[in-house]
Amino acid sequence: MKSVTVVGSINIDLTSYLDRWPEIGETVAVRETARALGGKGANQAVAATRLGADVTLVGALGQDAFGQEADALLREEGIQLELTQLSGCATGLAFIDVGPDGGNLIRLAGGANAKLSPAQVALHEDAIGQSDVVLLQNEIDLAASLEAARLARKAGALVIMDPAPAPQPGWGRATFSSFDILTPNAAEAGKILGWQPASLSEARDAACELRSYGLRGAIVTMGDIGVAWSFEGASGTLVAEEVQTIDTVAAGDCFNGALATRLAFGESIEDAIFFATRAAALATTRKGASEALPTQSEVETFRALATA
Repeated sequence: MKSVTVVGSINIDLTSYLDRWPEIGETVAVRETARALGGKGANQAVAATRLGADVTLVGALGQDAFGQEADALLREEGIQLELTQLSGCATGLAFIDVGPDGGNLIRLAGGANAKLSPAQVALHEDAIGQSDVVLLQNEIDLAASLEAARLARKAGALVIMDPAPAPQPGWGRATFSSFDILTPNAAEAGKILGWQPASLSEARDAACELRSYGLRGAIVTMGDIGVAWSFEGASGTLVAEEVQTIDTVAAGDCFNGALATRLAFGESIEDAIFFATRAAALATTRKGASEALPTQSEVETFRALATA
């Protein structure tokens, strides 16, 4: 089994499903509420595990009830945990509103995620160094992510950075060149580049421009439009599958977890992207974050139906 190490955030998600978006100052009743494991790091780790990778998660939790809950849920998934428990610090929380069209608004309380330091990441050098792929996101301190990238590259692992939320202030080119592959969505690419792609052809242009920042490749996801990429001199686009979208909360995390898994198994960038787009599309047909993430057999069945 090929290995993926995720270094990133762990949250408990508190989600409200709305029949309509409220106006400013208006109070509306929610249709349904849910509490579940979340955080981009945790979601990506769960996705990669369910899709067949041997996964280690490096992150931080508070010493509180939410932290205990997150730890138990991660262990249930069979993920190898390399966690720092911080006293006097709350576990990360995400407050998520999902609208009638499946779109979402998310407010983050970073908690322990924001306190994960480069020195704490370095304590897990062995786990990072034994990985085929190291997957990062922007929900922990950038210095911690850069230390993880340094350790990964030192050991010869491929480094994928999902720049979500979009970096503010913006990163310099030296930061981008610390990673191998960047995977922004359209809005994140827009904030990095100063212009936002609105079509697949523009997304391919954006991926090519991002690759010039010192990366081996860039992949720009465009939601229900599709995905575009530029990798080591080759570029391409892929139209998204049509599905009945219910909730898009963890679609990007699913895409990245699936991408990391297939690249760890040695697939080409095109085949890995094809698999990842199907996994992400399937995740949008279910409610929630980590609980919506599909298994490998489910994605393979979906792929067979999509190509029949």
